[in-house]
Amino acid sequence: MDGLLYLCRGVNGDRLSRPVKCSITDLSRKGAGLITPQIIVDNHHLFFAALESDQHILHLEIEAGDDNTAPITIPVRPLWFDRLLHDDQKPFKIGIAFFAKISEENYQFIKSRSR
Repeated sequence: MDGLLYLCRGVNGDRLSRPVKCSITDLSRKGAGLITPQIIVDNHHLFFAALESDQHILHLEIEAGDDNTAPITIPVRPLWFDRLLHDDQKPFKIGIAFFAKISEENYQFIKSRSR
């Protein structure tokens, strides 16, 4: 499932970076694994900026599936990242934890879309 990843000032604050595309590769009730083609966006290292400051929070945005419904936006914390060198495009894999417990409805929606 595809989504967008971007850095914000706080949980509900202004965006600090433009969104970068990502794919959800793993999902659990507490977090997810993402793959993204870039990790430095608008002079911000998405992983380290969010890891080193309580003022910078990563957000994962997932389209809700229809034009009338707002996307699901989930604040997340980065846990680890690595470069996938075996892939010709050398994307990054990022492990994230949900900043707060996500609703059962959102979890089931993401789970159903990621199959």
